[in-house]
Amino acid sequence: LLSARRSLEICLFAFSSPQLGRAVQLLHRRGVRVRVVTDAQYMGLQGSQIGLLRHAGIQVRHDQENGYMHHKFAIVDRRMLITGSLNWTTQAIQTNRENVLVVEDAEYVKPFLDEFERIWEEYNPIHYRFF
Repeated sequence: LLSARRSLEICLFAFSSPQLGRAVQLLHRRGVRVRVVTDAQYMGLQGSQIGLLRHAGIQVRHDQENGYMHHKFAIVDRRMLITGSLNWTTQAIQTNRENVLVVEDAEYVKPFLDEFERIWEEYNPIHYRFF
């Protein structure tokens, strides 16, 4: 993750690990373009890092649907994919049985990057519905 030099796209259901939150903020301070997509219901829970990321000036978008935005992946510099069952939570990292795959093959990175860009646009605040 800390190898990012230009961009970091993060698409996560749950993000409450303070260590990973600090790493993402460090990358942002270094000038890496960081964008985060998350689940609206989860981002407001106690311990979520999303508010801290927003406060640091990091762009965050979230879903507005009844279902969960349940992806768990990150893309570093548009060339490295980090994906698997792991939510970025302390419990997942320290206690759960999880899997993480890191791949630097464009054949695998591109579909995830395409999906990120698709939902980044879909979750653009100009599309939000207010009741």
